[in-house]
Amino acid sequence: MTDPRKAKTLGDAAQNPDGTFNGARALSWLSEALNPGRGASEAEVQAIYDRMHAKKAKPL
Repeated sequence: MTDPRKAKTLGDAAQNPDGTFNGARALSWLSEALNPGRGASEAEVQAIYDRMHAKKAKPL
């Protein structure tokens, strides 16, 4: 899979081969658009999501 940060449009960055959209790829592209040269990779975005999801799942 190509780096979503290099796509010209959000649609190009986030679209999966089957026509669905990938949120981690979309956020990676957006992070690059907002912070040129310092955008988060798709793996970094997914790791952040996983950490936040794990925190949310823990009982109080």
